[in-house]
Amino acid sequence: MKPSSLLIHPTLPERKVRHGFNWAALAFSTLWAFSEGLVPQAGRLFAIDVAGKLLCTFDTPLAWSLALLMALAKALYCGRRGNDWIVQRLTARGYRLG
Repeated sequence: MKPSSLLIHPTLPERKVRHGFNWAALAFSTLWAFSEGLVPQAGRLFAIDVAGKLLCTFDTPLAWSLALLMALAKALYCGRRGNDWIVQRLTARGYRLG
C-alpha cells in the first residue's frame, strides 16, 4: 500500500492524498484537472490539447507524430505531478498536513 498524506481543514472535510503516480491524471488529464478544481493547470492542458488538434489538421506523418508525442508527454507529466498539484491546491485553501 502506498503511503498517503492526510490534509485537515478546520471547517471543510479532510482529504487523503496518495503519494506517487496518479493513474487517473494519466488517463483523463484535462478532465481530471477540471474535476479536481485545478483550473490553471487544466487551462494549460486544454491549450496543449488544442495545439495537438491543430497539428492534426496538417495531414503529414510528422505533424501527427508530434501531436501524439505531445499527448503522451502531457499524460505522463500529469500522472507524475497530479498528486503534488492537489496538495498545493489544498494547502492554498487552508488545509494543513495532519
